[in-house]
Amino acid sequence: MKSLAEYLTESAKTYPFKVGIAGDLPEGFADTMESCLQKFGITQMSAGKKTPIQERPLDFPQLENCEVTYYEVELSYPTTQAVLAEYIAGCCDCHKSNVIARNPNEPLEEIYKEKDEEYYETKLTKEDMGGESAQESVGSNKVMDLLKELESSRKDRGNDSVSETPGAQIDTGDKSNTKAVVGG
Repeated sequence: MKSLAEYLTESAKTYPFKVGIAGDLPEGFADTMESCLQKFGITQMSAGKKTPIQERPLDFPQLENCEVTYYEVELSYPTTQAVLAEYIAGCCDCHKSNVIARNPNEPLEEIYKEKDEEYYETKLTKEDMGGESAQESVGSNKVMDLLKELESSRKDRGNDSVSETPGAQIDTGDKSNTKAVVGG
């Protein structure tokens, strides 16, 4: 039978977070953040991964033209995302709007992962860009198809409209509307 200490060590749960800091970071920022997270019992912290400078970073739409550094952190003490972000901002002398903490298992993170794993390949550099060829529906081929369709519709209607000369007036023989509407 296991002792209570063995059960407690087996049930040690960690709480993962992904922390993003926008803007340029001062020298030794990672060490400062790691020491401030000792309050929450930090068990693991990855090296910061910087994104390229973006016009509008996804997590920080209010900021322009800045890079974002992401750290993956595991804590042994439970906390919320908002509390963690505000605590990091206070300890590391950052503005609250430049710090974000997210759970890596939330749905938004899953969407980001799907996009990151997808390999993007340009189709313009390939000889065959995929899909059907649309060459028969453009240019002179389309004009010829249109002319054939107009000829067939003219034959279906009959030649009544073609027999009259253009611009000729037809006398209807109806003399009932010969007076003017106003003042007549």
